[in-house]
Amino acid sequence: MKYCCFLIITALLSSCRHEHVKITPGPNDLVFNTDDITTGALLVQTAITGDVLNGELSARIRLSNSDSKAMELQEVSISPAGGARSAPEGGRIPFSLNPGQDSTLNLKFHTINNVMLYHMTGLPGNLKPAYLISITYKLNGSDTPSTVILKTQMGKGSYLNYTRKYKKRITGYSFNTSTNFNERQKKYLVKLNQAGQPPFVYLSEQEIAVSGLNFRLKGYYLQDTLRAELFIVNHSEFPIKIIPEAFDIVATENEAETGTKTIHLEKISGSRQDPSMIEKGDRILIRFKKHMKINDPGKKRLLIHLHNAFMLTGRKPLFNEDLELLPIEF
Repeated sequence: MKYCCFLIITALLSSCRHEHVKITPGPNDLVFNTDDITTGALLVQTAITGDVLNGELSARIRLSNSDSKAMELQEVSISPAGGARSAPEGGRIPFSLNPGQDSTLNLKFHTINNVMLYHMTGLPGNLKPAYLISITYKLNGSDTPSTVILKTQMGKGSYLNYTRKYKKRITGYSFNTSTNFNERQKKYLVKLNQAGQPPFVYLSEQEIAVSGLNFRLKGYYLQDTLRAELFIVNHSEFPIKIIPEAFDIVATENEAETGTKTIHLEKISGSRQDPSMIEKGDRILIRFKKHMKINDPGKKRLLIHLHNAFMLTGRKPLFNEDLELLPIEF
């Protein structure tokens, strides 16, 4: 009799909750459409909006438990089709949902909408027209969690208007790996005999490894401005001195208009007394910004000045040459 009463009460509560949750969109918000879904004992109702200026998704998710057992909500994530999953910023997950109860979550997501663009530039990319919402939960007494996946979709007309107004031409950059840099740099270090051991040199599209020093590049050109970050970690036994005024990124061909460069050194770890000195174990970030008027940037190669920007003891350059950057347009 008690169990029957529980089912009746649960059914009444569930019927009251089927009114769809809502978010009042702001003037810069895109609205996504999502259907309610019931899987086992869990009813999920969602409302999603996207802030076009901040690239942020807001989600209101109502979860209702119609089972006689409590359930634990373990994880909520969102991802564009074929993109990377993103967890919410903050939020009270995991948490327990008692029998016959519901709970509404208000979550914020900063999604990575283009994995390649993010890897090369650090930018997440424009919002996508559709996202998958993944919710993982487990009933008390069960050893196996369950996952429900919902699809949220923007209207075709709304997304077309969004891309016409907000989509911008972005050019990312990678190191040119086809110049035999590894061999020439290794021969140069052997002559210097600075490291005290056979030198190691490896160049990939976004990274340089030189005898325990690791350099990771992110750079892009957008709206007549070139921005780049060079993250450096020193695992070597020798210090390196950064010469900021020698660090630069230039066009390989003369451009009509070039502004002054701005360089900022941020010591992530290590001694703060001299941010330009990188000792063993130090991590430093070089932020670079420069106005450049580049015609057809998707076809123009750039040159990153490394030769005199990083010095070994005795004012000997770490790099024997500068490196060419190849453009990739998004």
